[in-house]
Amino acid sequence: MLTEKYVDAVVAAEFLSLKPRRILDLARSGLVPGHPLGNGTRRVWRFRLSELEAALSPSGANSSAPTDSRAKSTQQSVSDSDRS
Repeated sequence: MLTEKYVDAVVAAEFLSLKPRRILDLARSGLVPGHPLGNGTRRVWRFRLSELEAALSPSGANSSAPTDSRAKSTQQSVSDSDRS
């Protein structure tokens, strides 16, 4: 059985067309799924691209990569969360 690999914030941010700092902020606030490693004051976060896509997809459909329009709608959703 194939298991999906975890990626770092740089890869996750690129996948969602965001900056790495933004994806980390979203993970810390619980707005996107992330897996913190470590139990001290400094945490390293890892992400699964399929979890990110499923969490941010309006239909919940799971495809291999976001389309340009989906990436733009993801950015709009993230921007909307900044305002609240």
